[in-house]
Amino acid sequence: MGGMDGEWLAPVIFLLLVVAVDIWVYREASERRAEGRSVVATVGPVTLSTPEQWSLGCLVLWIFVLPLYLVARNA
Repeated sequence: MGGMDGEWLAPVIFLLLVVAVDIWVYREASERRAEGRSVVATVGPVTLSTPEQWSLGCLVLWIFVLPLYLVARNA
């Protein structure tokens, strides 16, 4: 198999990172919501305000939604 042995490693590590961050976002957004400090962001016609929305957004558009979440949670 030669050089193909490690080709799968980088995508798997990236996927695990995305899933771990997604779980963290969901848990933290849920904790903040329970404390009455929901994380809310609106971009154009889209508003993210629930842990489920944040989690789905991070899973689908990780590169855009994660930085948005980090900014919105500190606002």
